[in-house]
Amino acid sequence: MAAQPNASGGTPLIMPDVGTRVSLESSRLTGRMWSRIVGWKEQHYLLLETPEAHLPTGISTAFSVDDVLTLRYMHDGMIIGFRTPVLGRISQPHPLTVVAFPHHTETHSLRRHPRMACYLPCRVKLDELEIPRAVIRDVSLNGCRIRIPGEELTTLRDCGTELAADTPVVIHVKLPDDADPQIIAGRVVSFDREAAYAMLRVETNVELRSLVEFVGMFTTRLEVSDIV
Repeated sequence: MAAQPNASGGTPLIMPDVGTRVSLESSRLTGRMWSRIVGWKEQHYLLLETPEAHLPTGISTAFSVDDVLTLRYMHDGMIIGFRTPVLGRISQPHPLTVVAFPHHTETHSLRRHPRMACYLPCRVKLDELEIPRAVIRDVSLNGCRIRIPGEELTTLRDCGTELAADTPVVIHVKLPDDADPQIIAGRVVSFDREAAYAMLRVETNVELRSLVEFVGMFTTRLEVSDIV
């Protein structure tokens, strides 16, 4: 990662390392796509993998030279974003998109929001009980809150175990671009029971950095200035 001075000599640009995952929003398409930085040349261009996209009728490619993209990526607990025009496309040997090198970026620190709300389907092993349908409802670097169906607590009790603090938990959650689910181990810190569900506060054994970065891309409001 290198910090490059911007065109006006102000705050340095923090350019992503090759291989960094970025989210893309197109001025021509709705929704958000995922790509990776392939390379860049200072003050000239960035190379991106062209993501696969479900295209509307009449549109043959995700990006054209008339398009403007909004890019966001993570670096050291910050979301960094900028808008940039598409300069060209490469089809062989791999589909790539060439965009202009940014003049400046906007940043937002995730450290000011240590716990972020989300809705991520997951699979949970609670002690010896397998729970195929659960949801991560918020996430921080050191833990998360999981919602499980209330009937699972009855099943757990039938297995001879009462839900309590320090009950071991293993979470399986799959993110875009990940070939396999992430496996996260931890323990129950506290829980609240309702008629239809239970909310478990879980402390994890490792930092949930990739989850925090993924959720931050979607939940953090980052105003990206127009191209100058």
